[in-house]
Amino acid sequence: MKKAAVLWGLIVLGLLVLAIYLLPKSKLNTSVLSLLPQTQNTAVPAELMTGFQERLDKQLVWLIKPKLSDDLEPVKWWYDNLTQQKFIEKVNGLMDQQFQQEWAKTAYQYRYQLIDTDTLTKIKNGTHLPWILSQLYSPFSGLTMNELNHDPLLITRSTQLNQLSHSGNLTVNNHWLTAKDEQNNTWYMIYAQLQGSSFNMQQSQQIIKQLDELTLLLKQQWPDTEIIKRGVLFYSDYASSQAKNDISTIGSLSILGIVILILVIFRSIRPILLTLLSISIGILCGIVAVVALFGEIHIITLVMSTSIIGIAIDYALHYLTERMLHGNQETAWQSLNNLLYTLIIALTTSLIAYVILLFTPFPGLKQLATFAIFGLMGAFFTVICWYPFLVNNLPVRLNIGERYLTGWLTLWQKNSMQIIMTLMMTTFIAIGLTQLKIDDDIGQLQTLPTDLYQQEQKIIAITKQSHDQKWFVVYGQTPEQTLQRLEAFIPILNQAKQDGLIGSYQTINLFSLQQQQQNIDTIKQYAPAIIDGLENMGLTPENSRLNLNELALMTPQQWLNSSISEGRNLLWLSLTDGQSATLIPISDIKNITKLSDLSSGISGVQLLDRRQEFNDMFMHYRIHLSELLVFAIIIICATFIYRNRNNGLFMAIKSTLPTLLSIGASLAILGITQQSLNLFSMLALILVIGIGIDYSLFLSNTKSQTTGALLAVSMAALTTLLSFGLLVLSHTNAIVGFGLVLTGGIFTAYLFAPICQPQNKQH
Repeated sequence: MKKAAVLWGLIVLGLLVLAIYLLPKSKLNTSVLSLLPQTQNTAVPAELMTGFQERLDKQLVWLIKPKLSDDLEPVKWWYDNLTQQKFIEKVNGLMDQQFQQEWAKTAYQYRYQLIDTDTLTKIKNGTHLPWILSQLYSPFSGLTMNELNHDPLLITRSTQLNQLSHSGNLTVNNHWLTAKDEQNNTWYMIYAQLQGSSFNMQQSQQIIKQLDELTLLLKQQWPDTEIIKRGVLFYSDYASSQAKNDISTIGSLSILGIVILILVIFRSIRPILLTLLSISIGILCGIVAVVALFGEIHIITLVMSTSIIGIAIDYALHYLTERMLHGNQETAWQSLNNLLYTLIIALTTSLIAYVILLFTPFPGLKQLATFAIFGLMGAFFTVICWYPFLVNNLPVRLNIGERYLTGWLTLWQKNSMQIIMTLMMTTFIAIGLTQLKIDDDIGQLQTLPTDLYQQEQKIIAITKQSHDQKWFVVYGQTPEQTLQRLEAFIPILNQAKQDGLIGSYQTINLFSLQQQQQNIDTIKQYAPAIIDGLENMGLTPENSRLNLNELALMTPQQWLNSSISEGRNLLWLSLTDGQSATLIPISDIKNITKLSDLSSGISGVQLLDRRQEFNDMFMHYRIHLSELLVFAIIIICATFIYRNRNNGLFMAIKSTLPTLLSIGASLAILGITQQSLNLFSMLALILVIGIGIDYSLFLSNTKSQTTGALLAVSMAALTTLLSFGLLVLSHTNAIVGFGLVLTGGIFTAYLFAPICQPQNKQH
């Protein structure tokens, strides 16, 4: 055994060194999306979708409303201060003279190649000439002969006007991007892109602090100016702050409760130090395993992993209780031998529960399972390898609460007690199940901060730009293939818009090289007739002979580098191997089912509804897990019946009650507290089974004194309830539901565990 103790010491030392090496290189992830499966039910390359998501996550938007609509000082002040921040990569919103000149120059240079569909249609059907004349003679058009001389077909003007008509509620006013609300107030939009990730917790906190300071300064200088914001960064920082509070609150209260419990029972500091030793080594093993395997640890994993303390401490408590009660009658090794078989079974059942979580597609749960598996094993090996050497002269206390423990066990041996308690619990379960609701909506898993949510909704209402992540994605092996597929799909979207299926959509203002050349050829074909029409009316532009030969075509990279891609460049992405994709955001969807049919059978086009995809996936795995749980429950009950077969069939069947009732109580408490049943609730049920079985196992162990076993089980249950029960204090709905299921299930398993005690055994 000394060799085992030395070997475990070397392993722990190695893990400590590994932790010192790995932790500085790892990151703390706070993204809710990263908790969701990385696999997707789509043929779109994952690299493209990840690239789009990371880019969108970096966007920040502000709307500023000065007291006077033409007072640009607060707007300019905010813009200038943002450009000076190192964490900002790019700031947009100012359409100054230089930008407009660059935009006009590029638009003019590629006017034939990038002519919009509406203008091209007018040219083909002969209505473009009347439009030119209407512009020429309208006193409000602002058309000059200089513009007509340089662009006789007014292609640049027509394309620009058509694009503005599809820009929603956004316009350029006083060189700034603006929008008006329902009260006709002018709001100035400034948007920026972060230099790094929105989910770097340390960086996010610093950025939010600096932005809050800037907002305060703005309000001090211009008290009547209103500023609202929107961006993943703000939600990410809120989530990380809440998670830090959860870790601090839940972890501190859990440890404090456990320390008080141990002091009351053992009346000694040494058991506290020993339990802290096993817990600390368990946490070390868990963190190193997660960081080594995943390269990061999620904030939700840390929050939920605090609950592992309640399980990891069980092994220490069972052994220390055995020594406290029988330290004068047996050696440390005899105490370990009495418990070892049951401890191994207890560890195995808990590990099986967490191993099942490893096979779920959720990265966050895989991290939690990994942390728990290695953490519990670390705590277990610390107890069996080191404790026998560390418990010498541990204070022995006899008959602790023996009167109450014996009375409780004796009470449970009465058939009347068992029948009454079973009926009461069955009634409670029936009431709860009638109120239980199923909801697989991922939006219910996390509570959004009211202030941020209201600001986001206000920005959506003002700009008419939604953020519900419903879009078509068009992709291909090359940029040219992607653009050609986009061009083939646009007529289908236009028809859907005419049919009232959608309200609007947005695409990039770039064509394939093939389409650009076709546009030039179309101009060559129809331009002479338009020029002749102008000349017949006495209008002869200086450049009436259009030079349409050897015009350069615009590539996607040139488009991205030019000013005309402003506001739409986020919709395009190309990988180094040439794979490309473009997003088509859809607004005012009337029928999502019919909309998804639009891309059916079309290569390289797919509708993505991220929220609905995850909802469907949650439902699928919830149902699949329910079937798995039913199978597991049948196996467990059959095992209990077989294990207790020598005590009679009735006793064998009765031994399954703690498991069955704990599952029923877990579901019932969800219904009574108006919490929905979802995938996370089903995952919690796995742990209820894995942990709850331990109490029945220890109380049915014929090698241990039943009152001593009940004392150890009571402390184990209390510590577990302290850990899992405190999860209901979390600010995250998913964790609250997780904690409720575990608390209800584990308490019920503990309450009914005495049913499994050997009959007529001396307590």
